[in-house]
Amino acid sequence: MSEAKGRPLFWIASYPHSGDLAVRSFLQQAAKIKGYRPNEPASLEYINRDVPWDTDVWFYREVIGKAPSEMSEPEIAAARPKIHDYLSKKYPGLPFVKTHAVRAEFHDVLSINTKVSGGSVYLIRNPLNLVMAFAYAGKKQPLDAIKLLATTEYRQPTTAQNALEPWGSWSENVQSWTEPTLAHDLVVRFEDLLNDPHAQFKRLADHMRLGLDPKELKTAADEAVKAVGFAGQKASNEPWKKGLSPAYARAVLEVHAQQMVRFGYLTNEVLNFAEVERDTVLRSSAALRQMEAANMNVAH
Repeated sequence: MSEAKGRPLFWIASYPHSGDLAVRSFLQQAAKIKGYRPNEPASLEYINRDVPWDTDVWFYREVIGKAPSEMSEPEIAAARPKIHDYLSKKYPGLPFVKTHAVRAEFHDVLSINTKVSGGSVYLIRNPLNLVMAFAYAGKKQPLDAIKLLATTEYRQPTTAQNALEPWGSWSENVQSWTEPTLAHDLVVRFEDLLNDPHAQFKRLADHMRLGLDPKELKTAADEAVKAVGFAGQKASNEPWKKGLSPAYARAVLEVHAQQMVRFGYLTNEVLNFAEVERDTVLRSSAALRQMEAANMNVAH
């Protein structure tokens, strides 16, 4: 008997706190319009069921037969492609999967199973405001968040709900999903999503070929904006300006400027606030990336 053919998975990828919930909500709303689970509401209550996170401990128990807390890092790495295969071939939810994993080798195993991949949307957010989001969410000092985003080959530990996940640093994560630029990958800036969600959701819908007409697109976008609390919000530099000192901002730039400049985040406003020259931070971040390049795998 031949093996069942899977459906291609579409990755909703990001470094955490970069907008994946809004995109997942939009996809859930769009699916509902097209007839998905007609007797149940499109609700954030069901978001992890409908647009799952590939680290959910349930998948490990279902596919591997034991909890991630009982597994070593190499065992978790080896399990990831098997879980992706399950999501492609057997899981009853939508074929859209959330991940924060760096797209690289993890203990000599690709963190993303390319055999069942159909494309991705990568959500990116200004790391200066991302530092403040991490500090707020984790009730930490900004310096702790700055260190986290700068940690090469970082792995988020296993919890009661989720398996260990290889994030890498912010720059490693961004680079892994955006270089080289592939036709099936779409990059969406968090700031653009916040400022004009309807336009960005249209980009996403077109890229993913969701087949939404203008009325359906507007309905899905409106419901998602309402569900995640984006209504009336606009992107602002106020969080990092109020929460970071020039020295802290400079520390972020010295590590991440090379990726920041690619996406319009290395502005004169940022450089003036951090009291540093553009060439200085670009050289610094490039030197760090060169040192990391010889050790690109998240683990060995």
